[in-house]
Amino acid sequence: MRDKKGTHRFWGVLFYLALMVTIVSASYAGVRFCSNLVTEQSYERLRDAAEAFAVGTKNGQQGKEKNKAAKEMERESEAGDDRPEGIDFAELSSINPDIYAWIRIPDTQIDYPVLQREEDDTYYLRHNSSGRYAFAGSIYTEEANSRDFKDPMTVLYGHNMRDGSMFQNLHFFEDETFFAEHPEFFIYLPGYRLTYEIFAAYRFDDTHLLGAFDFSKKKGRWAYIREVFAGISMGQNTREDVKVTAKDKFVTLSTCTSDQADGRYLVQAVLRKKEKTRQ
Repeated sequence: MRDKKGTHRFWGVLFYLALMVTIVSASYAGVRFCSNLVTEQSYERLRDAAEAFAVGTKNGQQGKEKNKAAKEMERESEAGDDRPEGIDFAELSSINPDIYAWIRIPDTQIDYPVLQREEDDTYYLRHNSSGRYAFAGSIYTEEANSRDFKDPMTVLYGHNMRDGSMFQNLHFFEDETFFAEHPEFFIYLPGYRLTYEIFAAYRFDDTHLLGAFDFSKKKGRWAYIREVFAGISMGQNTREDVKVTAKDKFVTLSTCTSDQADGRYLVQAVLRKKEKTRQ
């Protein structure tokens, strides 16, 4: 009789623990889903704010100034001004002064502000562009990089989110056809648009590029270039016809891989054009 009671008690405790694990897991998943949803909604508002300069949607005196600017841009466009439209960084800076650039990759969901936190390189791993805690985090750079993209190498980081947000769509470049048909992306700064030509996309380990290569020296930059084109990774896509030199300005887009804890997927690009925008 005691053995049966002990057995029943054991299975009862086990059932209780399993139930608690299920409840906690479901709660965690629910919180994470809600957090990601709120984060993506906040980025939608930021995208609207970023374009506000061109459409002049604000009220009051600021709105009048923006409407005036929008009409001026329209006149310039009709007069043959072919400068690309820019981003309203004044508006974005009023939301969060850590926002200093914007990245867009054609035919992907990657259309986000780029942030940098002074004296805290990991802050935007788990905070959104409004400074609120979020699983998805933000697209960000470390303080080792300047905010003008004039460094020999600038590295942008973003999470590989299951819902396709942040830098998950970088994995599109694993497909040879997509890689071949999408040779460039754009980074916006106040008054400028930078066009980058993609020359490689591949899996890598979690080596910290800014620490592994001395980009301040020509020798270090050549070491980096040789390693990229050496075919060091399975599934690497490269454009061998793209000429890069140690004098070029590079950008690396970095995200995680889903099947390796220490794996990274990198998209490497070189600056090809810097244009003034109409903002």
